[in-house]
Amino acid sequence: MAKPFFRLQKFLRRTQFLLFFLTAAYLMTGSLLLLQRVRVALPQGPRAPGPLQTLPVAAVALGVGLLDSRALHDPRVSPELLLGVDMLQSPLTRPRPGPRWLRSRNSELRQLRRRWFHHFMSDSQGPPALGPEAARPAIHSRGRTATYRGCFRLPENITHAFPSSLIQANVTVGTCSGFCSQKEFPLAILRGWECYCAYPTPRFNLRDAMDSSVCGQDPEAQRLAEYCEVYQTPVQDTRCTDRRFLPNKSKVFVALSSFPGAGNTWARHLIEHATGFYTGSYYFDGTLYNKGFKGEKDHWRSRRTICVKTHESGRREIEMFDSAILLIRNPYRSLVAEFNRKCAGHLGYAADRNWKSKEWPDFVNSYASWWSSHVLDWLKYGKRLLVVHYEELRRSLVPTLREMVAFLNVSVSEERLLCVENNKEGSFRRRGRRSHDPEPFTPEMKDLINGYIRTVDQALRDHNWTGLPREYVPR
Repeated sequence: MAKPFFRLQKFLRRTQFLLFFLTAAYLMTGSLLLLQRVRVALPQGPRAPGPLQTLPVAAVALGVGLLDSRALHDPRVSPELLLGVDMLQSPLTRPRPGPRWLRSRNSELRQLRRRWFHHFMSDSQGPPALGPEAARPAIHSRGRTATYRGCFRLPENITHAFPSSLIQANVTVGTCSGFCSQKEFPLAILRGWECYCAYPTPRFNLRDAMDSSVCGQDPEAQRLAEYCEVYQTPVQDTRCTDRRFLPNKSKVFVALSSFPGAGNTWARHLIEHATGFYTGSYYFDGTLYNKGFKGEKDHWRSRRTICVKTHESGRREIEMFDSAILLIRNPYRSLVAEFNRKCAGHLGYAADRNWKSKEWPDFVNSYASWWSSHVLDWLKYGKRLLVVHYEELRRSLVPTLREMVAFLNVSVSEERLLCVENNKEGSFRRRGRRSHDPEPFTPEMKDLINGYIRTVDQALRDHNWTGLPREYVPR
């Protein structure tokens, strides 16, 4: 009985192995047949490369997640990546519906890639061949447009005032701006079919703008007239961008003091470009350092900077300085700016949920009194002060800035001040959409803030300074 059972067991083992072998052979044969069918179906002979064939290895790596998203900012990556990424990330079948936030996020990423590739294409020599679409003309625009500055009267000596020119029929704003950008000039000036390039100078300072209708004539009449249209090109005015530390330690320790959100960073940008010297800081902000404020890393008491940023108040902190520029801004705008910074950084805006939460009223109740005490303490304990209103600096930049650099005991040329005016915004102006209600202050908040405004206004007058601008109190 045992012998037949053993034979049966041996037979079953052989059969199991045979079935496994036959199954493997069947699968391999089917795969070979499928590959052969695909090869036969492909058209023979040379043909234009398809989109995926033209992709570099970087495109495939990005599409499958092997390339870090930071590579999107590398200008060396090929511009045809956009097509490849879209094809790699778009499945052949209809995608399953996902959560709304996920679909929205994917859309934002695609838009980001498109914007980056459009920006990159300006530096490419020309688009690669993409089959039937290879004949399309390349777009060499940098994606940055000229900004209209206004209509102005021409200076007396055009040749002396405008170093470079282009005269041709049908000259356009884009043509003139492109020409002046190539010549590294920040201003493109149009009069009829005449295009001139220049810097702002004392002879042509862009302060006395005319009515735009004066320049709105046909090219021939405009050429004979004494007016021109001025546009800002994407080129930065570099006459005032050089900065360094003081060659010798300053004998006068100067503070640039303000309440948070009052425009201290912007004022530092103006001072640095006007004087050519770095400003320091009582704090260390790596973001500001990376944006070019190299004095952030220097010790605040090194005296190698032209002045030192501080938001501090109190007698001990104030009396450490020999003198100070006290920058004051409308508390309503200061509170909004500082709340945005706390919630979203230097360049962002706080989200709706921040404004609608208890965080906003608590912030106003705490910081509004600080706005008042900051000014009062500096008026009381400051040894030598220059009071500057942010709004006046905005309205009348060059005269106010001239007063500030004179207070810092630095002589500055008029050309350098005009360069600063031409680059006045700097890198820290908030961009994008404001997400909060344009009037986030309740009647109770306004009553509180208005009381502090009246207190500060009276204190300024008591110390022989001009009172606060009337626009500080909402009407």
